[in-house]
Amino acid sequence: MSTCLVIGGTEDEAQRIAAAIGQRTVALPAESIVSEAASFVRGISPDQVPEVIVLTPAIPMDVALEFTQQVTAFRPDVHVVLIATPDRGVVLEAMRAGARDVAAGLDDPVMLSGVRERLRSRPGPEDGSPAIVAPTPVDFRSRTITVVSPKGGVGKTSTSTNLAVALAQRSPMEVVVVDLDLQFGDVATVLDLKPSHTLADAFATEATDSLLLKTYLTVHPSNFFVLCGADSPAANDQVTSVQVAALIRRLQQQFRYVVIDTAAGLDDATLGALEVTDDVVLVSTMDIACLRAVRKEVELLGELELLPASRHVVLNFADKQSGLRVKDVEAMLGLPVDVLLPRTKDAPVASNRGVPLMVSQKSGPFVKSVRTLATKIFDRARAVEGRQGHRRLDVA
Repeated sequence: MSTCLVIGGTEDEAQRIAAAIGQRTVALPAESIVSEAASFVRGISPDQVPEVIVLTPAIPMDVALEFTQQVTAFRPDVHVVLIATPDRGVVLEAMRAGARDVAAGLDDPVMLSGVRERLRSRPGPEDGSPAIVAPTPVDFRSRTITVVSPKGGVGKTSTSTNLAVALAQRSPMEVVVVDLDLQFGDVATVLDLKPSHTLADAFATEATDSLLLKTYLTVHPSNFFVLCGADSPAANDQVTSVQVAALIRRLQQQFRYVVIDTAAGLDDATLGALEVTDDVVLVSTMDIACLRAVRKEVELLGELELLPASRHVVLNFADKQSGLRVKDVEAMLGLPVDVLLPRTKDAPVASNRGVPLMVSQKSGPFVKSVRTLATKIFDRARAVEGRQGHRRLDVA
């Protein structure tokens, strides 16, 4: 079926247009293309680009014109429509950028009629028309970071979300967080998001349509995307590790950083994520039971050959009251501690408010530690770090 994409439109507006034109219509948030770093065509094969794209007034005119140029260069046969005041100057600029029409509103009958006829008359491969050969988008290296721990309540979600904020501060709209706790994921709660779509939608469609996958993402005000967990604990009961790996590969085609928050332990979903992971973040607290469990998890992942060479040990709720020193922790884990996240009374407050500490605080020990972790991942300087050796950390 042909597709009409409404960027900057609501689900209700998309449904209204779909009823008028009789074709599938999907909505994409304006934020997904407003950032300079956002790339609509990245990760979408030429045959998945919609036949008609409608840009609403939620898109600034300069961004809309630049986007139109980008899309028409990638697929010159795509019908781009701008919703704007159709004065002579605007129409002229739009046509120069490659737009096919400028309409005053989404309910404009002339525009809807044109879209309907365009979708119905669009040539297909069966009619012998020449195929459109699209230039390949500029390639880039994506990096997937999976946050794991054998225990619950150690701060995996806090680590994942704050890390996403830190990465997005350097690479806005280039980061996506996946809530891979299939039963009780709470990334949406911690970030105070009310998603229209969840992980269940992505798995229901097998994530084969990259365009549709983008519509399932929720944009966070801190300039990153979130694939939120399902509302029902049973929604993803049948999801396999193969499906998880396939979904993450799709996201890798579209984002520089894929941050994955996982459930406690090592379920099939987490193992599937680790198969396509570049960096693993091992989160522990300063208690012996948790440390021993992390050591066992590391050993098991090593035996399964699922432990990435790039690994970061994060010691959460760190303070001197535990009775352990960092060197004791490292001796128990058999690994150096890379980042200390100090115990702070602000952390539970931040989770309850739905505002990560990286957003509400501009400085402080916690913020500095998260930025340290983000820098390690951002720079990808593992070889350099290895030559520099490990610097002993001290608990504040």
